[in-house]
Amino acid sequence: MAQGSERVVAGRYRLVEMLGEGGMGAVWRARDERMRRDVALKQLKLPPGLEPGPRRVLVARMEREARSVGMLKHRGVVTVYDQIHDEDGLPWIVMELVRGRSLAAVLGDGGPLDEAEVARIGAQVASALAAAHEAGIVHRDIKPANILLEGERAVVTDFGIAVVPDETTLTATGALVGTPAYLSPEQIDDREATAASDIWSLGATLYAAVEGRPAFTGRTPGALLWAISQGRPAPAQRAGRLAPVLTELLQRDPALRPTAEAAAATLNALAGAPPAPAGPAGTAPASAPASAPTAIAPDPAGLLGVPQYPAPSRRAVLVTLGSAGLAGAVPAGYLLTRDRRPETPRSRRATAPTGGPATERPLNGHTQAVLAVAFSPDGRILATGGGDNTVRLWNVAAGTPIGRPLTGHTRRVGAVAFSPDGRLVASGSDDETVRLWDVAAGTPIGEPLTRHSGVVQSLAFSPDGRTLATASYDDRVLLWNVRTRTQVGKPLAHDGGVRAVAFGPDGRTLATSSLEVRLWDVARRTPTHRPLIGQAHTASTLAFSRDGATLAMGLYVNGPLRTEAVQFWDPATRKPKGRSLSGHSGTVDSLAFSPDGTTLATGSGDDTARLWNLATRAPAGWPLTHPNDVGAVAFSPDGRTLATACLDGTARLWDVAAASRRTPA
Repeated sequence: MAQGSERVVAGRYRLVEMLGEGGMGAVWRARDERMRRDVALKQLKLPPGLEPGPRRVLVARMEREARSVGMLKHRGVVTVYDQIHDEDGLPWIVMELVRGRSLAAVLGDGGPLDEAEVARIGAQVASALAAAHEAGIVHRDIKPANILLEGERAVVTDFGIAVVPDETTLTATGALVGTPAYLSPEQIDDREATAASDIWSLGATLYAAVEGRPAFTGRTPGALLWAISQGRPAPAQRAGRLAPVLTELLQRDPALRPTAEAAAATLNALAGAPPAPAGPAGTAPASAPASAPTAIAPDPAGLLGVPQYPAPSRRAVLVTLGSAGLAGAVPAGYLLTRDRRPETPRSRRATAPTGGPATERPLNGHTQAVLAVAFSPDGRILATGGGDNTVRLWNVAAGTPIGRPLTGHTRRVGAVAFSPDGRLVASGSDDETVRLWDVAAGTPIGEPLTRHSGVVQSLAFSPDGRTLATASYDDRVLLWNVRTRTQVGKPLAHDGGVRAVAFGPDGRTLATSSLEVRLWDVARRTPTHRPLIGQAHTASTLAFSRDGATLAMGLYVNGPLRTEAVQFWDPATRKPKGRSLSGHSGTVDSLAFSPDGTTLATGSGDDTARLWNLATRAPAGWPLTHPNDVGAVAFSPDGRTLATACLDGTARLWDVAAASRRTPA
């Protein structure tokens, strides 16, 4: 740390040492010679030759920071004693000296903290935010660097860009305010920051503290902002009982996030709770990565997060809740209470009656969220992939597991597929690998396929079984020769992480979804035409009808006017085909055509799966309700059974005919 000189500011504060410095300011330890105590002085530093307009804005922003913090009297907010000006007319803020380091520095030096410690810190920060929000102040830049730790105390600092009642906005129109890695989706989408935005940032901060890495990453600033705008955090491995809390704090819809007061109560309860047990009630040992998480890399601007970690996958939000036991580990009285603002149709969870005959059979075995399901070609076996890093095979008729779990992946398994002959299962994982398994023997075939450098989101066998397509968040689709397990040709490059991949029934066309949906000539490995949808949209999932005449995509539109629906396209003409489906109140993460082409199944983040009559484009029966998000759906080859994957750690088998007839009780 830089040592001070004999300089005395405002005739009273003698600079002792510089505690930290950034591009626009510095913080000093100083001696208040009148009160005979040490204080912290925040100094505004302006670039030489700065124009008068920008100079006035920066000066006004710092003066406003002093006023905003001065309004608050809370143990978790740094106390402001005074605001002064030096001989150059520049403002200094006189604050209490917090004798501790920032959370960012602690994480950078020592790696992630345990869940109880993170809960304790989070409870104090949430309480401080509750006081700020009560005063009408929105911080807008909650992040590890702005939280100081002094013994058992956590202190929120740097209210420089806060929204303060009756103050003029000091941000240029269209400017991005805050640290991108911790900004909420609404701030990314150029909407007003609210108290709920601080709650999101708190969730992202606590995620980084317990996981040792940011919840959202990207190889470029644009990729990072896109990942955040989708609201899908990377899978949690160490969160334990914090996982349900993080999921609530990181809800994409601001109306679904808890208040700061409610978050503080929940985190306080968790801070005093005993450690979560191993297995289903806590973070399963099998789910931990092979090596300890890496400490957060230095990144003063907070722009890119940690590049060495993969960006979030299309079902990453599922893993943060873990198993049903994990969610149940939080005492009922401590569960987060959502903000009492009126719900909008878009944010309202489906609550339709579920009457009618029992139509489901749960398959229990995974210790964390089930993320993928696939039927064998004869319909006798179901393969599931889970957040516990395993693939499991199930006897569909008996509803029992076949053999032991298939282990080898070191992170969650988010994609599974059977080969057309039923002899192989392919699995894709967040550990950036693809594995092939011998179904009969229950053993891996050869070494994993390791050419991806990001989460493997989706995979599909060609109809003849000779080629496997794998899609990853490394912005590429790779084609593999299944027999030799070698890459075929060059990657199919995209402008963003690839979320879904599907072969047409003739095997000559491949559909992929990134920031746009493309159709590819498989033999030439070239796009067949311009994208079907542009960058204002994102398709989270794709499926061809059995005759290849229709491509369905789970679609939502980014921005304030976001809608969620399923659209249909004619692959031959590349034009929309008929009316879209709309009814889910969350993103459609998966879909599947029935074998006879009369029905479409969809799974959504609104905790439901739905069946749709494709002739009328109307729902067939009531929604199939689940305890948590539905991340995958699949029809059995005879179309009589629907398999669903749920965040609560179970797969479910549904009688399609009975489910279609379900009526209110």
